[in-house]
Amino acid sequence: MAENLEQLRKIFPSAFAEGKVDFDVLRELLGDAIEDGDEKFGLSWFGKRNARRVALRPSTATLLPRQEESVDWDTSRNIMIEGDNLEVLKLLQKSYANSVKLIYIDPPYNTGNDFIYSDSFQDSIQNYLELTGQWSGDGGRVSSNSETSGRRHSSWLDMLHPRLFLARNLLSDDGVIFVSIDDNEVHNLRAILDEIFGPENFICNLVWQKAYTANMTARFISDTHDHILLYAKDANKAELGKIGRTSDQKAKFKNPDGDPRGPWKAENLSAGKFYAAGQFEITGPTGEKFLPPPGRYWRCDAKRYAEWLADGRITFGVSGTGRPMLKKFLAEMDDGLTPSSWWRHEEFGSNKEASIELKELFDGESVFQTPKPTKLLKAICSIGAPNGGIVLDFFAGSGTTAQAVLELNGDAEDLGHRFILVQIPQEIIADSPEHKGAALFCARNNLRSNLAELTKERIRRASNLESVQDSPDRGFRNFALAESSVSRWNTSREDAEQQALDLIDNIRPGRTEFDVLFELLLSQGLDLASSVETRAFAGIHVFATGGGLLFACLPPSDAITKANAEGIAQGIIAWRDELKPEADVTVFLKDVAFADDVAKANLVAILEQHESPFVVKSL
Repeated sequence: MAENLEQLRKIFPSAFAEGKVDFDVLRELLGDAIEDGDEKFGLSWFGKRNARRVALRPSTATLLPRQEESVDWDTSRNIMIEGDNLEVLKLLQKSYANSVKLIYIDPPYNTGNDFIYSDSFQDSIQNYLELTGQWSGDGGRVSSNSETSGRRHSSWLDMLHPRLFLARNLLSDDGVIFVSIDDNEVHNLRAILDEIFGPENFICNLVWQKAYTANMTARFISDTHDHILLYAKDANKAELGKIGRTSDQKAKFKNPDGDPRGPWKAENLSAGKFYAAGQFEITGPTGEKFLPPPGRYWRCDAKRYAEWLADGRITFGVSGTGRPMLKKFLAEMDDGLTPSSWWRHEEFGSNKEASIELKELFDGESVFQTPKPTKLLKAICSIGAPNGGIVLDFFAGSGTTAQAVLELNGDAEDLGHRFILVQIPQEIIADSPEHKGAALFCARNNLRSNLAELTKERIRRASNLESVQDSPDRGFRNFALAESSVSRWNTSREDAEQQALDLIDNIRPGRTEFDVLFELLLSQGLDLASSVETRAFAGIHVFATGGGLLFACLPPSDAITKANAEGIAQGIIAWRDELKPEADVTVFLKDVAFADDVAKANLVAILEQHESPFVVKSL
């Protein structure tokens, strides 16, 4: 029983409260609708049940590839997605489940007017299109969580809870999440992270010194810090990296005696832990006798001390009259140090430093109000993903996470990170004082006036920095959230006959074969960075992706006939044999591409009756 409960806790940590299963929550997570009832212990707010349901509601959207907006599309494994991160996280569930090593997010701090995400809607993709000005319906609006709203905290929790719930599914078993926040919502954030990840997976509340000069106009206390909450998906499996020594820390190592082993630092030879063999007398160079201080013990026995003394590892100070100390050589020490919970601006950067580096990239314009410094994100990536891996930031903002990854990959010793960024294309308001610099920059550089455009431009410009030139991947693939490329049957329409006629060709007008291909790729759980090859068989283009796990034939109407169907099928078979995929292969065919039923029957029969049969699916 105990083992079963532990397995259940790992899969559904939010279904546990005070160590017991909350069966109402568990039923809801399993998709069973329940009546609203008494809530159990934990953070509760009006709308919490709906927030949970929003996370479980499947997406009807897709991600459209934008090659013209990308850098090095064919070779890059980095991803930048424009869209509402709730919908994007839903779409990534198959392709990236248990695959992300590190998540870092800097969500809205809920200080008044800092986010436009809606918390209650039936058609989520239409809501997104309205919020971003891509839909002309009456509901189009740009909403914010006003300071005067009676549900200010509830609205913020409604926004964040389902996103964190979905994000957890993407983390690998040894993955971790860092979340930046200020004092305004840190208590509520800690509560929902405890619920979603489990309090046993809380690692630390890191306190980052974001400013190093006090604000003398502050009403009471000058705010110079932010919190960064760190949780593991499974604390028993998480592995965190070290941080490098600073130049000041290295400067503490000296070599006053010219030791050939290089700079060293004297460390206390005594320790507080009881060690019976560590109670012996030491004679110094002048004949003075030394015992451990009261209540302490030498950290070695007499034999080991003699070995250290003979090896020149014991020092009695420059004059030879000091207490015995152990020489610790810089060259023999691990380069990394265990991080502390206090992150000083000298090592981790500050808001001012972030603003300066961003202005330098954006021709002197202040395009983001509160960017994070690259130094901070590089540290987070190094600690959270010490051996590389996928780094996800679904509140991408200015794109600092991308620059940090690019710079880390420019280090020859780094094992390689790749990023996935998500940013909603929030409109830049030209007459807003906060958006003035961003509006000027977009106008001057002929960019669409939204924040996602600036995120992409940050990545492009960062890829040209000298510190990034040695990175093996300086590009990114760009995708945009949109309605599905495949029109589905709408049960709310009353004109069934007309709808049937409309769906004869069910590919949305204006969508390319490449658009449809990447929707299929997501549906099959393949990586958005998968390479795509195209070959022509009997005059018809066929796509292969996922190392041969997915083939797609999506030509115009009536392009596949009795004359070329066999040639297409044999071409796919030969290509599959060449690629040698290790799992079942799926072939997608567009129904309207066939001139008649005979052509389709011939092609499908050849694929399904082959000695290594294909799984054939129709669009």
